[in-house]
Amino acid sequence: MAMIPGFEYDLFVSYAHADNVIAEEEEGWITQFVSRLRAALGMRLGTSSELKIFCDSNEIRANSRLPELLLATRKSALFLAIGSPSYVASDWTRRELATFVEQNPDLSRLFMIEFLPLNSDERYPSPLHENIRLRFWKSSGPRNLEMSLSPHADRDLFSSLIHTLAADIGKELIKRRVLHPLKAQSWIGEKTHEAVIIGGSDTQLARPKKTVLLAQTTEDLDDELDQLRSFLLQHGDEVTVLPSSGYPQGGDAFKSAFRSDLAQAELFVQLLGKRAGRMPPDLPEGYTHFQSESAKSSTATILQWRHPDLDPESVLDSDYKSMLQAETVIASGLESFKLQILKDLRKGKVSVRPARSSTVFINVDDKDLEIAKEVERECLQNALTTILPMSGPSSEAVRNDLAENLIDCDILIFIYGDTTQDWIRGQLRFFNKVRPKRESPPKLLAICSGPPPKADIGIHFPDAHMIDCPSGWNLEPIKKLFSEFAG
Repeated sequence: MAMIPGFEYDLFVSYAHADNVIAEEEEGWITQFVSRLRAALGMRLGTSSELKIFCDSNEIRANSRLPELLLATRKSALFLAIGSPSYVASDWTRRELATFVEQNPDLSRLFMIEFLPLNSDERYPSPLHENIRLRFWKSSGPRNLEMSLSPHADRDLFSSLIHTLAADIGKELIKRRVLHPLKAQSWIGEKTHEAVIIGGSDTQLARPKKTVLLAQTTEDLDDELDQLRSFLLQHGDEVTVLPSSGYPQGGDAFKSAFRSDLAQAELFVQLLGKRAGRMPPDLPEGYTHFQSESAKSSTATILQWRHPDLDPESVLDSDYKSMLQAETVIASGLESFKLQILKDLRKGKVSVRPARSSTVFINVDDKDLEIAKEVERECLQNALTTILPMSGPSSEAVRNDLAENLIDCDILIFIYGDTTQDWIRGQLRFFNKVRPKRESPPKLLAICSGPPPKADIGIHFPDAHMIDCPSGWNLEPIKKLFSEFAG
């Protein structure tokens, strides 16, 4: 029996046999993929003996085998398609997909990876074409040709993707096992501490989760969206991520599916790129604009993101420029934005953020870059955008960059360690010169002096916080200041 009651198999793997190639390696690609996925699922679920995966290993298919495969499809709780041009060309894989969808209209049971991308004139059968898929291929070589990832040569990336997929599938398996009244025993409760434990005098209730809706993005942000989704799924005990599968791309169908998810969401997250994206005839306002406007009319809190290098003034579309400049948009590094989402979710109530996250400028000489990097890591832990000085010899560009950072930053930190007294005095004088151009004083101005012991700088600002570490750098005073001023 499978883990999921009522099914013979927990997962059906649908693939084209032409993709289970054996080249330099002893086993075919699909064979190695399934073996690693099985191991990753076993580690995440805490059991491998109960897990049943159906993967047809017969290399030569006969028509008499098709009924057997379709029966296995009907008896499987979840379905994993391994997409490729061969998959699209195969009548057998299309039959397997159609049979599963007919039996299980709930598309949260459907998963997909891509062994190789389709050619420009090809399309996956519905609903796979709209489904979120992990890319197990990369562009490589002098002609940037698409090649499937090698389980050995691309070990780190391959393993990361396997565990991302295992996390998604494992979450769905746990949910379906917990929801079944006959099998929701302490096996799940003890492993996750979030299921209801049935069968004893004490009932352990699930810890409330927050539901996050990740908006569909333009294609240039697919990698960032995958990274964000993977990050949130790592915190599956705190967060439920929607959509569970991709949205249909027709206007009315998209609107209906998106609004259904939005009604469940407490937080709407949208990544914004250089362009607003597609505006098809049946959705003339465009996918990006529709999602944003719908979120404004909902009860969900809105968090939007753009890369700090994206200047809204460079955008010609006036409506999209306004969207990029909205108060709900955070301009920061993606890692900082991830932490900001988690930080807000853990507050118990999600708050609207300002137009960008607080920016920290760490003014440092090349001799003290090591300690500056330590401070930078602390900034990222506090979801703060961090800027270091431009490197290179002194020039007008370097001086202009320094001036802009001193004028625009919210938090300003000077590092005075192995550098000279002449350097720190020059930097402080220059800051004092450009200071009148600031719209407001820095939220925090700190001068951090470290080893070796040194003479007094001789320049003092009444609002500056002095951190003196003559015997060795200590980040605790800096962490304390962040907790007071950067919260």
